[in-house]
Amino acid sequence: MSDRPCVLVFSGADPSGGAGMAADIQAIAAMGAHALPVLTAITVQDNNRVHAVMPLAPEMVLQQARALLAQVPVAAVKIGIPGSAENAQAIATLIGELRATHRAAAGAAPGWAQRLYSDPPVVLDPVLRSGHGDALGRDDAVQALAPLLPLATLITPNGPEAAALAGNAARYRAPVRVGAAPRGAGVARRSPAALTSGAASSSALEDEADEAALADAVPVVALATPSVPRAWQGTAHGDALAHARALRALGCTHVLVTGGHDEGSDVVINRWLGPDRQQNWSWPRLPGGFHGSGCTLAAATAALLAMGNTMAQALTKAQGYTQRALAASYAIAPGQRIPQR
Repeated sequence: MSDRPCVLVFSGADPSGGAGMAADIQAIAAMGAHALPVLTAITVQDNNRVHAVMPLAPEMVLQQARALLAQVPVAAVKIGIPGSAENAQAIATLIGELRATHRAAAGAAPGWAQRLYSDPPVVLDPVLRSGHGDALGRDDAVQALAPLLPLATLITPNGPEAAALAGNAARYRAPVRVGAAPRGAGVARRSPAALTSGAASSSALEDEADEAALADAVPVVALATPSVPRAWQGTAHGDALAHARALRALGCTHVLVTGGHDEGSDVVINRWLGPDRQQNWSWPRLPGGFHGSGCTLAAATAALLAMGNTMAQALTKAQGYTQRALAASYAIAPGQRIPQR
């Protein structure tokens, strides 16, 4: 048995060491867990720009992961860029195999031990483009994520990513009802411009009938959202709550919409919507830009979930950790800084 909980990580290689797999490994280790890195793509990038992406063959992604799954207990999964639609489908297949193994073990275990074999949480960081708008795969990034969305325990989009994914919801057709709350806990995500330790505020969810009706609504992004809390309204990328609800309708159990792209304010607001809880965190905006902040947040959250934290605990701790890493960031060249993980 492993002395540390293990997080299976699907991500690309960043030769600058600031984002992708390098960031994932560092953040997971800092939280006290162990990363199992499965490469999905080789990238050509520096701390500012992505110049080229070469996805690995899906067969190689499958082989890397299956060798690990045959030997190592996996307590959580973190997904970064798949690199291609074929790789996203391969990752979805692997998650299905992992969950089937856990459920079979739970079925064979005595009642008191079945909870030990619950489905490992899956944290999806839906990176559609780099901070400068560079593509991170060879396919339509939004459509490529379609097989992964219903499998995500937690998805951590920034404002533009949430808007893009929600705006394409009609193309997916929701496979899981909002109220079903599939597997696990979850949440936290990319803030290229900031995160820091700050105050949290909560508000009650709307009634369950509204959420249940959302599951069959297409396009969901057009839904009316009465009684939306003020902190969810008026972002630069539309109604963050409507976007979060649209993503939950696609099967994501928890959604954390980060506010780093909502510039023009000294405060960054990260917004979490789960099955029975809604919460906002406010963080002072840090100056400058950061390379790999979203990877750091999602990977740290996955590690904390693997170690048994609740979703609320994991999100709170991961955001505080990411804020401290950004506040202590360092430069390797002009442009975006590297978080001190």
